Amino acid sequence: MRDECRQPQAFEEQVLGSIHSLNLLQPGDRVIAAVSGGADSMALLRFFLRRGRELGITLEAAHVNHGLRDAADADEAFVAEFCAKEGVVLHCHRAGRQSERRSEEWARRLRYDFFEQLTKQDPAVKIATAHTLTDQAETLLFRLARGTGLAGAAGIPPVRGPFIRPLLELPRQATEDYCRATGTPFVLDETNASDAYARNRLRNQVLPQLEQINPEAQRALGEYCRRAQGWLQYFRRQGEHLLQTARCGDGWSTAVLQKADPVLRAEALRCLVEEKTTLRQADLPKLEALIAGSSRAAQLAGGVRIERCAGVLRWAQSTEEQPAPPQPAEPGEYRLPGGYRLRLELAEGEECEQIKKFAGGRKKGLNNCVDYDRIRSSLSLRTRQPGDRFQPEGRSGSKSLKKYFNEAGIPGAQRALAPLLAQGSQVVWLWGGGVAQGFAPTSATSRILVIRPLEPSDKEQ
Repeated sequence: MRDECRQPQAFEEQVLGSIHSLNLLQPGDRVIAAVSGGADSMALLRFFLRRGRELGITLEAAHVNHGLRDAADADEAFVAEFCAKEGVVLHCHRAGRQSERRSEEWARRLRYDFFEQLTKQDPAVKIATAHTLTDQAETLLFRLARGTGLAGAAGIPPVRGPFIRPLLELPRQATEDYCRATGTPFVLDETNASDAYARNRLRNQVLPQLEQINPEAQRALGEYCRRAQGWLQYFRRQGEHLLQTARCGDGWSTAVLQKADPVLRAEALRCLVEEKTTLRQADLPKLEALIAGSSRAAQLAGGVRIERCAGVLRWAQSTEEQPAPPQPAEPGEYRLPGGYRLRLELAEGEECEQIKKFAGGRKKGLNNCVDYDRIRSSLSLRTRQPGDRFQPEGRSGSKSLKKYFNEAGIPGAQRALAPLLAQGSQVVWLWGGGVAQGFAPTSATSRILVIRPLEPSDKEQ
């Protein structure tokens, strides 16, 4: 019994030591513990329940039901019941039952999207996750096997923005022991025993083999990550210093960057790009080519572009406009991004008959006219969307809008902003493409939607 009392205390003292040494929490902090119901997260929640008053924090919990397992709803109910019993406010997110297999990355992104929503509601909140030393070891092995640099070898950081990881210095076995010693229930995820996932194979096969070589293998791997985090911070500081040295007006001198050590230059480029977008593995060679003068521009993630001019790297000024959001196609005049202007008119009765009589006698006279009697659901004015299909008048066979654009040789910038009318994914009319097959007015048409493309104004030109 005495050993059982000492074991929880030793666990808690180690977690408290991590919190204080890493400055993870301050008195008055609002903390939301991410709780799946497993031993790691339940140990974290129990720790905060037992020592939260001492830390001076306000405790809440968050649970994500991924809908991936038959037991997902039972796990959610388990966490909800425990939190209700302990008086802990619980934030839940349900993804709904998933009919297909999802990746670990999908589940991770779902969780963090929800957690980030919580931080947006209260920017001062801290999200505590239950990553352990075992998770750290598995992450390092996984990244090394896949191929990684220093940033990947640094593993899971103890602090990242609002996210804190107080259990990162304790192995998974310690959380299970703590739960049992404190009478804290937890659920078992049956998928952890399956080798279908790469991380499970590392946990169930690779780590045990390494621990036969060194019983303290997890701690050794965790220590390596801790050192790598220190090295990474050092190189980041040096990279930022190199950027400051290379600063030249609104850009960066390629001569200064080219003279630098390649390792520091790569870190400087990483710092530069990550101010704007994500740095991909394939981007560094592009940037090195820019500095060497063998190329003049590099396209990066998210449409970001960097250029070299007169020995200086500069961010290209973005001239791309964002498409207007979809809107109901109602009579009226519309001014749209890209300088597009059009007017929609609904013709009925005598006016409809006149249009059929005069426009029908001219080549393509009805190309910008839609048989409004054929519109069975809401018609929207928008730009392209995934899954859109278009069959031009007089052509056989419907095709994806992407394929139509490719065959017509429409430039990418025009594709993104070209206005169209659509019912769902069926394109009824397209700027420059005209009315779709089956939607042109006929002799029986009683209502015509007339689309009048207008010249852009002087300002738009």
